[in-house]
Amino acid sequence: MKLTAHAFKVSISEPTAAITRDDSLVMGVGPNDHIRISLNGSVVSSVIITDELVKKGEIYLPTLIMEKCGAYEGDVVDVEYCPLPESIRSIRKKIHGGKLNKEEIGSVINDIMDGVLSEREILAFVSAFNVHNADLTEIAYLTRAMAATGKTVDLGVRPVFDFHSLGGVPGNKVTPIVVSIVASQGLPIPKLSSRAISSACGTSDFVDTFCDVEMDSESLKNAVRTAGGVFACGNEDYAPVGNIIIKAERPMGIDPRPVMIASIMSKKIALGTTHLLMDLPMGEGAKIPDMEAAEDFAGDMISLGTILGVHVECAVSDAGKPIGRAIGPILEARECIEVLEGRGDPSVAAKACAMAGIILEMAGENDGESKAREILSSGKALKKFREIVKAQNGDPAIEPSDLIPGEFVKEVHARFDGYVQYLDNRSIVAVAKAAGAPSDTGAGIMLDHKAGDLVKKGDVLFRIFAENQSKLDRAIESARSRRPMKVDPEPVSIPERGPITARFPSKEMLDLIRFRS
Repeated sequence: MKLTAHAFKVSISEPTAAITRDDSLVMGVGPNDHIRISLNGSVVSSVIITDELVKKGEIYLPTLIMEKCGAYEGDVVDVEYCPLPESIRSIRKKIHGGKLNKEEIGSVINDIMDGVLSEREILAFVSAFNVHNADLTEIAYLTRAMAATGKTVDLGVRPVFDFHSLGGVPGNKVTPIVVSIVASQGLPIPKLSSRAISSACGTSDFVDTFCDVEMDSESLKNAVRTAGGVFACGNEDYAPVGNIIIKAERPMGIDPRPVMIASIMSKKIALGTTHLLMDLPMGEGAKIPDMEAAEDFAGDMISLGTILGVHVECAVSDAGKPIGRAIGPILEARECIEVLEGRGDPSVAAKACAMAGIILEMAGENDGESKAREILSSGKALKKFREIVKAQNGDPAIEPSDLIPGEFVKEVHARFDGYVQYLDNRSIVAVAKAAGAPSDTGAGIMLDHKAGDLVKKGDVLFRIFAENQSKLDRAIESARSRRPMKVDPEPVSIPERGPITARFPSKEMLDLIRFRS
């Protein structure tokens, strides 16, 4: 049936087209059915049937559908009933606890990618995977199906190393340092990072302040050939269906583990990763709340890697406090470079060397952490960092002083003598976001003190940076209501912890495996 297309003047959350009751009867379409709209492209959409907004012979479409169809206001498009896709039967099967085979999972992922399934149907699929605890074979099928929705890259080298953090810790700026240390030893490490979703800054947000992070597959390959490593943004070239699934999950705030680990591994498979280190930040409010959950998650990741032919190891780190002192894109970029230069916050260097050390041991080094510290202190990591920045079209001579944060600053002072009792991660993130981070790259927080520090009345506890006064005022109000840092006269005991609290498999187990082999 041919209908005249008009653009929706309202925002909607998923592809939905509006037609009249008369036109729906002619096509045999009901309110729970799908239709296919075609012109210069083809899109499957759910349908709204109404006689109030639409006239007979017309169809109202959201901008997204208009773009995918290549249609403009007033164009005549072909509209037809679209039978229920076969993948719906697979979703129903999973909802009822059935096991899905390779073809069934592949059909669901292809239909998600092609826009055949609505966000409700995608949500039903990922929820069923969580409720019925998909087995590792199903997750492996899901991983490969997700990887197949985008490009795969043959870097022409093996082995290929990677580092991935589950995130959730403000100021976790270690990735470029880890990549620089590892790449300085001739080990290829094409690291794809993400932008912030709910945090004040993702790795790609702060790396974007000193070099390009949006790299197509050819640029990525050239950068790896030139510098051995990259810190690029995991864009839609690689396993793009994962972004569609995340969009469907976000309103409900769910992130089922089977789908999450499949999404993580799918990008690794797309880049030909052979060795992967996972950072599992553990603590209250993190994705990994305790050691039992860490061991369980690590077991799944390691087993899935075995099925997929990827050597996976996991390191548990502390999610209870920020990493370093800077939160926000430019502030984090400055601190990252300072650490590479041999200064900056020691906690950042400690975590970066601990993580890089495990990767070096995966490549055969005996004492990886000591080697990583040597590489960092010698300047080899800084030299490699500058090579990578140049390969990503940045200024290899970039200095921390070249990166200028927002000019609107508020210092928050201690009101009396005492000890810093704690830093609240969620409140710190909320204040930084209120200041404009990460979209305003100069916005964020700089911590002058950490938990356990003795402070005097009038000492600066932290500074808030913003790019305009209104956002600074908003951040100040957020800080007043949330209290991101508490000072009390009583001393506080801060347990001494290393940057890594556990490792899976343990170093002892790995040594035993290597001895036996």
